[in-house]
Amino acid sequence: MFFGLSRLNSYIPHHCNRIARFLNSHRVQQAVISSLTYTSNQHISTPTHSPSIKPHQIYCKLFSIMAENKKEVETSTAPAASIEDPTSKSATSNEALAINTAKDKGDANSNLNVSISGEDNANVNANANANEKENGSKSNKRKKNAYFQKKAKKKVERQKNMRNTWKSRTDAEVHPGSYADPEMRKMFNVSIPELDSTDDNTDGAGTVKNIKQEKKDDDGVSGDPKDKDKEIAEDVEKKSQNGTVKKNPKRKVALLLGFKGTEYVGMQINKGQKTIQAQVELGLFQAGLISKSNFGHPNKYGWSNSARTDKGVHSCAQVCSVKIEIPTGNYNVVREMINDQLPDDITVADIIQVPRTFCARTARSKVRYQYMLPSFALLSRAEVASGFESVLGSNWKDRSLRTPFSQNELKLLREKFAQHRASEDNLEKLNSALGKYEGTNKYHNYTSGKASDDASAKRYIQSFTVQESVVDKHGVEWIPTLVVGQSFLLHQIRKMLSMAMDTARGASSLEIMDTSFSDKYININTAPANGLFLDMSYYGHFNNKANLSTESKLDWHSDEESPAHKRWKGFKENQVMSHIMDEEQAQGNFLTYLFSQDHHVRYENYVALDVKKGKEGNPSVEPPSIEN
Repeated sequence: MFFGLSRLNSYIPHHCNRIARFLNSHRVQQAVISSLTYTSNQHISTPTHSPSIKPHQIYCKLFSIMAENKKEVETSTAPAASIEDPTSKSATSNEALAINTAKDKGDANSNLNVSISGEDNANVNANANANEKENGSKSNKRKKNAYFQKKAKKKVERQKNMRNTWKSRTDAEVHPGSYADPEMRKMFNVSIPELDSTDDNTDGAGTVKNIKQEKKDDDGVSGDPKDKDKEIAEDVEKKSQNGTVKKNPKRKVALLLGFKGTEYVGMQINKGQKTIQAQVELGLFQAGLISKSNFGHPNKYGWSNSARTDKGVHSCAQVCSVKIEIPTGNYNVVREMINDQLPDDITVADIIQVPRTFCARTARSKVRYQYMLPSFALLSRAEVASGFESVLGSNWKDRSLRTPFSQNELKLLREKFAQHRASEDNLEKLNSALGKYEGTNKYHNYTSGKASDDASAKRYIQSFTVQESVVDKHGVEWIPTLVVGQSFLLHQIRKMLSMAMDTARGASSLEIMDTSFSDKYININTAPANGLFLDMSYYGHFNNKANLSTESKLDWHSDEESPAHKRWKGFKENQVMSHIMDEEQAQGNFLTYLFSQDHHVRYENYVALDVKKGKEGNPSVEPPSIEN
């Protein structure tokens, strides 16, 4: 190839295949360059010796060659002359004479004509080779397509077999934690006539009597359906004139749940346990939004929840994704249908249609929890000891942790501690301790079953702050705290609050908190569950990625005037927060925690160990003295 080939190709259009073939011929290159040099009788063997030749000169010369060659092709395709034609004889003799002259004199232009006539034969061979290669590539392409089609077919068959296997396995029995299981209904005294009756052969949705309507009937108050859409929605399974069951369209929706977790052992469905998920599933079935064949099989209706709450933990913004039957386009009517079948401690604050691939757990970008602690939880150890001693006597330290407080003891202890107000120093220390958690740290000491080198023990905390204090109707001051993070471990938030409270009241220190993030092991107590609730779930990444409209976004915190935000705020303030305060007044959970925490600090003293100790404890550690 000569020096200007790459530049020349940029001048020539891609469809000039014939010119491209000329460029690949060394004879043509020499002929073109010879014709452009200043010395016509000088033979150039190395093209790079002619730096004065420009690419556009070669370009123009090639087009003139093409024009001459085209004339020769037209002449060759003309009707053949007779043998006796003198013109033909003279043309042949002239051509031979020109060739001999070119050989004798070494004329460059004659060399070019000879090379062109030879190049025509080369072009024929090149076209044949190109066609052969093209046919070969097509054959290889067909073979590859056949291979991939066969591979895709096998994959589809394998997935189909897996689905059939899973279907046969799931159809065999329902989830043991669902009320579709007869043992669960018997254990918790739940009656579902459609499942309990052996004569019912329909496969429609549940038609159990409305729970709240049943309460009204018992009180002698009749229900009053006001909305026509609601009346239509209540009859989910209607039979047409020919007796066939009317099918409602299924849609994937996101439910914004609020609940008080006192009566439940957690969010996740569990065998032999009363859970939030099982109760919501029962409400969906009773409302006619999931069919009898899907009831008890969460995988069939695509259930997913944004967070797993512990036993006794509340929520204002638990998001659950589920595929349900939609009897009407008015989602407020559907929300009311579900709420009518749920108990008073569970409510659906909002319902929004989402894409089929939406998953409430994986789509969530971050979550916010709130923990409310009473001000007396920040009392120093000496003040706590003085209060317990005045009510329980001087031997209160010998009292067993398994011995509950009597109602009279709880009353006296509440009167002793209720009027305490946190000082500015307490709040500053608490805020400093909570700030230690911000960022990425190892939380193997703040959960169970995690080693210090376990990568899953690392968690990122965006913020942990103290909010403005509030006083309840019983005269107790409460300090709300807000923590925002991507995800949390089991008991992590409650253990974080326990360590922060001890740091604020002088039973621990910021240095001990730093040690808790190292490879050392420290035994940290767990704060009461009734002070914790899920405050808000965020789906910022999902909203931006899905490019949704304002009405379809999973955003319940930006617009404070939206009906969904007002329902969320009302449930938080009137149900959850007030319930936490009333629950403490009735049960004294934080008083019991302070009593057990004094035992914990006396015998554990936040000793940093190289390895986790066994059940025998650490008796070599002496109890620290109580500071004034």
